[in-house]
Amino acid sequence: MKYFMWIILILFVAVLIFLGFLIASRVDYFMYEKQVVSFVAKGIQEGAIVRYDGKSVLVNKYNFEVMCGKLLTITEREKIHKVKEYAKDREIIIEVDERNYVVIMPLERSKAVYMETVLDGKRRYFYVSDKYRIYERVITYSRPEGFYGPNTLLDDSK
Repeated sequence: MKYFMWIILILFVAVLIFLGFLIASRVDYFMYEKQVVSFVAKGIQEGAIVRYDGKSVLVNKYNFEVMCGKLLTITEREKIHKVKEYAKDREIIIEVDERNYVVIMPLERSKAVYMETVLDGKRRYFYVSDKYRIYERVITYSRPEGFYGPNTLLDDSK
């Protein structure tokens, strides 16, 4: 009888821990979505700077809204805990302020990317498959000529 109670107690604790992880992951998912909305709103109001290939571009609000709406809310993103090596010279940084930015890191010989999001100071890493072509699409929206109107090339660009 004593062993039976221990087994039941261990199973009960394991179920509680499992439920805790499920709830925590759902809360994190909803917090991410809320922080993306806040990131987009700040970028539209205060402006967002995209840095890539030695250029800094102030993205207009139309390009920024569409870019974030289509690229940052992909539901098929896979959360990861560690990013493998990537080419630092090819990364794209989308920055609203020092506490809110996204780094897009392309993988070699693939159109898949790693995304590092820092939203309201909380850092998360994601893997997004190559079918979304995120790297190319961000460059399309953030070129000086833009997609939905021109963006502003900043003077600090090299």
